[in-house]
Amino acid sequence: MKNILLKTAKYSISVLFLLLFAGFVYEHISRVYFNKKQPHESEYVTVNNRKIHFKKVGNSAKGTVVFESGLGGDYLHWQELQNRLSKEYTTLSYDKAGILWSDPTEDVSLKRYAADLSAVLKHTNCPKPYILVGHSFAGITLRSFIKENSKDIQGIVFVDVSHPLQLKKSSENLKKSVTPPSRQVLSFFNETGIIRLLYTFVPFTKSVPKEHIFNKNVQNYFYKIFDGLMQEMENDDKLMAEAEQINDFGDIALTVITAKYPNGVENMPDPKLTNEYLAIHNTLQKDLLQLSNKSKQVFAEKSGHYVTLQEPELIVEAVKEIEKQDK
Repeated sequence: MKNILLKTAKYSISVLFLLLFAGFVYEHISRVYFNKKQPHESEYVTVNNRKIHFKKVGNSAKGTVVFESGLGGDYLHWQELQNRLSKEYTTLSYDKAGILWSDPTEDVSLKRYAADLSAVLKHTNCPKPYILVGHSFAGITLRSFIKENSKDIQGIVFVDVSHPLQLKKSSENLKKSVTPPSRQVLSFFNETGIIRLLYTFVPFTKSVPKEHIFNKNVQNYFYKIFDGLMQEMENDDKLMAEAEQINDFGDIALTVITAKYPNGVENMPDPKLTNEYLAIHNTLQKDLLQLSNKSKQVFAEKSGHYVTLQEPELIVEAVKEIEKQDK
């Protein structure tokens, strides 16, 4: 009996090793393929010896709609919205440092985020004024840029964005529920193809179908956003503390689009934690209105966190409304 168990264990370990090896090979062959899709050199700007990738679409002289992604988000998140708005505006999306096609940096500060975006806008000759559209963690990362460039900003559309106080307001149980596995564990899953395989069967977000271009892009390129994502997550306390000090946008028009989460909070099955999260979320979303003397709140009744994918028309309407205010 002991020999049978020993042989079974050896066989199981051998099979597991072969599967992991096969996953590793599959992952790295996939990376070779997707690395070949790197954008043209004309879509890069060099900042402090780092390359930052951007996508500029449209050629309107009346101003530029600038897209800022959330945690680990890349320019691909904005594809559909950028194509829609580029018919009337110059539009700009970009990859933050260490994400997708942009080089990484050790400098993690709101001033660095602002400097990167300023450099991209200058290099691309994007016409002023700017209308900023930010999703999720962009409610944190955009604040220094807004403070430093207020005279050039016509308006801001915050799409279900993070608030600097949301971690402080959350219970330990809530924070634990949204904390991912360690970098080491996720790196192992990433390198052995487990994450790529997982997203073959399960969508990154159920907000849209598994076959949606957003879910496919996450599956294809997670390996290229992993390091930047982890860096942002590991420094969220620091960045939120910096953002907390920037709490006045003056007279810049601000539209706060707040998701109503009609189907609950994705990946949060505990109803008590869901209720806690939504209570904090709704309170802090309303508090964002204090940032500007010209603020308004719009509710995305049909959306979870990804309003950008579920109700993009609300964002289009908000941008157009801001543009009309000065006419």
